[in-house]
Amino acid sequence: MLYCMTIDNIALINHADIEFSDGFNVFSGETGAGKSILIGSMNMLLGERISKEFIRFGEKKAMVQGLFKIGDKRVLSYLYENGIDVEEDGSLIISRELSSDGKNICRAGGKMLPVSKLKELGRMLMNIHGQHDNQALLDKTTHLEFLDRFIGDKAERLSADYKEKYKSLVALLKEADELNIDEAEKLRRIDILKYEIKELSDAQLTEGEEDELKKQRAIANNAKKLMQSVGQTLDVLYENADGECAYNFLANASSLAQEAVGIDSELSGVAENIESALVAVEETVRNLQIYLNNFEQEGLSIDEIEERLDLIYRLKRKYGGSEKSALGHLEKSIEELKNIEFLDERKAQIENDIALCRSEAEKSAAKLSELRKCCAKDLSAKICENLEFLNMPNAEFVAEITHKDLSADGIDTVEFLFSANKGEPAKSLEKIVSGGELSRIMLAIKSILADSDVVDTLIFDEVDSGVSGRAAQKLGEKLKELSGFRQVFCVTHLAQVASKAESHFLIEKHEQDEKTLTQVKLLDEKGRIDELARIIGGEKITATTLKQAEEMLNG
Repeated sequence: MLYCMTIDNIALINHADIEFSDGFNVFSGETGAGKSILIGSMNMLLGERISKEFIRFGEKKAMVQGLFKIGDKRVLSYLYENGIDVEEDGSLIISRELSSDGKNICRAGGKMLPVSKLKELGRMLMNIHGQHDNQALLDKTTHLEFLDRFIGDKAERLSADYKEKYKSLVALLKEADELNIDEAEKLRRIDILKYEIKELSDAQLTEGEEDELKKQRAIANNAKKLMQSVGQTLDVLYENADGECAYNFLANASSLAQEAVGIDSELSGVAENIESALVAVEETVRNLQIYLNNFEQEGLSIDEIEERLDLIYRLKRKYGGSEKSALGHLEKSIEELKNIEFLDERKAQIENDIALCRSEAEKSAAKLSELRKCCAKDLSAKICENLEFLNMPNAEFVAEITHKDLSADGIDTVEFLFSANKGEPAKSLEKIVSGGELSRIMLAIKSILADSDVVDTLIFDEVDSGVSGRAAQKLGEKLKELSGFRQVFCVTHLAQVASKAESHFLIEKHEQDEKTLTQVKLLDEKGRIDELARIIGGEKITATTLKQAEEMLNG
């Protein structure tokens, strides 16, 4: 849960330090005072996308920082896996700084992390529910997700098992479709593959051959000069007709050095060096002679080299740009030809595989569907119970399940049907529900899902839209009840909701030094009475509205 938050230079907020209760926190204030700024700051802290226009005018950067208390094992495991340290008492500081040049600096437990990781973590810590979520409830494609979340781990396990089988089925169907070619196309493809296989096989390519041929070409083009240089080297080292060569000089020097060693043994090292040089010359001469013999006996002619290089160039250009890619194309072509030649056998095999895989997927989908149908009744009953508490005693809510063909999420289509009045049939939400009814339905769903949700903190942004009177009173009581096992934040314009809070914060604007500032102020009892009176009666606060506010707060 979020213990406290610091905001600097965000929109109209210059600076704010806010400490929250671990139960029910509400924010109120006049329209335009900056309640949306507070929610935006929380979104920023949770890694959601934020514009640099959010930075206070005239400032170069904005910052928001929050102190969280982490207790859930799944969140702690996520933090550990990502190298984020948590204090011994479970506290974790998260911060995000946004610069006017668009740079984001995010930290958790002192470790810098990308915005994407902060967003992943943020979704595990807090759940912000706004009016767009109400609108999402009107999209029946989201209803299956609500039902599966209500069911919890068992639905998750069955769904994962089904999705694995469905994925295998889709892969087999795709392969079967790729094998579905007509006979003329089959014969045409076989001819092409056989030609390409013969062309590449006859070429007998090897990786690195082109580089070796280029080296041989360079040698062949300079063969005369090369032979002259090698021959002269041999003359200097060993084969000089006059006997004036390195070998003879070293042999003579070695003999003389040995005589000197006989007189003074300290010269033995010198003699050994001369002997080593003589051996090195002998080895070098042998290598040069071998090189000359091989060059004359094994070398390709320049025409043969050029012809081979031309062939390699043409094959490279045709089959992928390199010797490796051409050889890879040969392997793939051989495999494809094999598959096409045995196409009928593979078709028969894959049809059997598809039938088996489809059967397994249908069985898995049926188990999941049976679970959903059973739990849909329980969900409907619990939502009706919550709606009755929220001053809708005659409401009927039905999670209707209809069958569909195998798809990525199973064989079920789920649609929420609703009727607010006794005797009226339940119909699609989008056709009959009002704004106030939608808010209460969503709160009822959120209340039920909160038990299985890993998120410790729930934020409701004007969830009371379209609600008034006794329904508003019940809405406040439900949020208060929800705060018994989750930290709850609520932006509200209803006194009935605000009066139920443990901590009430006033968002208000004022001018200072010709600048407009927004402040977040924790209200004491008198401040709460005054704010409740303002909400009830508007700008004109009377003794009657003050008394009404006091009774509401203490009632």
